Amino acid sequence: MSQSSADPHHPSRTHPSRTEAADPSAPGAVPDLPAGLGSSDPEAPVPYTASDVTAAAEVLARAAEGEPELLVALTDEQLAALDGYARRQFVATPWLDEHPDQRRFAAGVGLRALIAAGLVGAVAAPGGDQQWTADPKLAGCLVLRRTASLFTTAERTVQSPQGPEVHRLHYYVHEGGVLEEEVTALGIHRFTPLVSAQVNARLLAFVDPAGVAVGRGEPVQVRASELAASQLAQRLAATRALTVFTLVTTTDGGVRQTSVYATGDEVLVMEALDPGAEDPRLEFRSVDSAELHALATVLVGAHG
Repeated sequence: MSQSSADPHHPSRTHPSRTEAADPSAPGAVPDLPAGLGSSDPEAPVPYTASDVTAAAEVLARAAEGEPELLVALTDEQLAALDGYARRQFVATPWLDEHPDQRRFAAGVGLRALIAAGLVGAVAAPGGDQQWTADPKLAGCLVLRRTASLFTTAERTVQSPQGPEVHRLHYYVHEGGVLEEEVTALGIHRFTPLVSAQVNARLLAFVDPAGVAVGRGEPVQVRASELAASQLAQRLAATRALTVFTLVTTTDGGVRQTSVYATGDEVLVMEALDPGAEDPRLEFRSVDSAELHALATVLVGAHG
């Protein structure tokens, strides 16, 4: 008997060959899915089945009046496993972004966790091949993320003892409701289906957690190049949370941005009046809660 076959600690016993490790048919193997579940090309549009579309409708149907309920939470690496680690993401993946050369390995770890939890599994496909599918609540969220008519991101930055900390809310607006994807600074993605009336209240609490939006004074305009030397600079220096809204209309690719500065005693909304200009004119307005509510309605397309 050779040393390698007798000794369980021999390198050939503890480290399988590259061919063996990559064999998707090996018992317990995790597939390599650069384009995610049900797809083979990360550059091509994601194909959806009838069951995927049904799952998406069922996710939105879970939204109800009252306190919204979290549907599912995924890590960066689990999301990369489901949606494809080589597929371009339109939301931040904070933890994975710190380890860009490990995306493939991390996605495999995430997929292992999903398989172990029974949220992803293999089913027989025509021809005898295996097809990997996700639990309906995961499949529904994946569809809603990529088929929204309106997509809005609220990115809030606050100062912490460790430095700037970024928290994000993404809203996918559909006729049947809204899916919220909250992304924490640690790269946890929390999915919550909402009815339209719930969106505004959540956004107001996000941009103005201290409830200081009371509105005062007239709007002030200043060129971007002159902002640092203007009287507004001192007011903005007291900012405790800066939230940048980015709204994308998927039908025409239109983009709109608005910034909200929450200080200790007021909330200022800033928009560029001529965003395409080299030195745009910026308008700052001190707003009250009603005006913030109206702004959220416009930015997320949610009424109520």
